[in-house]
Amino acid sequence: MTFRFGRLASTMYERLELQRFHNLLFKNTDVSLEWFSWYLDRIGQLMDPDIETRVYTAYDGDKLVGIWCVEPKDFSVNGKKIKVGRCFSVGTHPDYRRQGLFGDLSKFAIDEERQQGEYEYILGFPQVGKPVVEAHLKVGWEHVQRIEMYGLKPTRPTMHFSLMGVMGINGSTFAENGYSYQPWNGTDDATVSGFLTTSDYMDIKWLQHPDHHYICLSTHDASYAVIKPYAAVGHILDVGGGHFGVRYLLDTIKTLAYRHKWEELTIWCADNEHLGDAIRAAGFTPGAEHGLSIDMLAVKINATEPLKMDRVHLQMGLEEIY
Repeated sequence: MTFRFGRLASTMYERLELQRFHNLLFKNTDVSLEWFSWYLDRIGQLMDPDIETRVYTAYDGDKLVGIWCVEPKDFSVNGKKIKVGRCFSVGTHPDYRRQGLFGDLSKFAIDEERQQGEYEYILGFPQVGKPVVEAHLKVGWEHVQRIEMYGLKPTRPTMHFSLMGVMGINGSTFAENGYSYQPWNGTDDATVSGFLTTSDYMDIKWLQHPDHHYICLSTHDASYAVIKPYAAVGHILDVGGGHFGVRYLLDTIKTLAYRHKWEELTIWCADNEHLGDAIRAAGFTPGAEHGLSIDMLAVKINATEPLKMDRVHLQMGLEEIY
């Protein structure tokens, strides 16, 4: 067994190999080669020009049997901007599980990242109750907080919130709809912790995906929402803006869900979510039939103290389910 690390899929052969292995591990995603190229070449260019997305791999001879990927992100924690890594696409071949391979690959990756020294923390967002949570904790990760999956069963609305009261972003751009740099757009409160992004990033992520179509809505106060229809469910992947605008958007989405006969709407809402009052006031409650809550984990790279946050803005688009 050998461990390696380098730039993520730097050759077409590596890209094809990684795509096939990814779909073996995560069958629901069924990513296409175009999807991989879009993420690596379009999204990757906007992450950080100085830090490459890295993949750590485990090989049994010439056979790929494990992957552990990390990408650069800007993160605001209690008013301070830091550099973090987001751990994603982590797993081992089904024939090689329960043999300690995951732990060995994770230790190798974390040791290498500490030598690189580019991040304060690496963050992960596994689902509550999954074996991977305990596996992470065994190799030095720490529990940061839980992010609840909230759900809502659409019923006939007492008030009709028409789509005529909002604007569709799909025919324009996030920048044209007033989206600004802060993910909690609409407030200057620096105590809100969350991933920092740009309107260009939002355009590529939500408007230019090669295989998915998202419903992107905004209000005149630059609040926005991103919904992913999946079978009979509407997953609200991202919301941002002022409380009034977000509440109006959520009520509009509830009306849309009723008209489309979706079985459920889902949204992330941590106990300390900045927009939690608006989400709960719209009728969302903890627990959902179509989605599990999240254990947010962190492993210290340059940092010496555990990651702690007073209020957060963390939404489902960070770890898109399907």
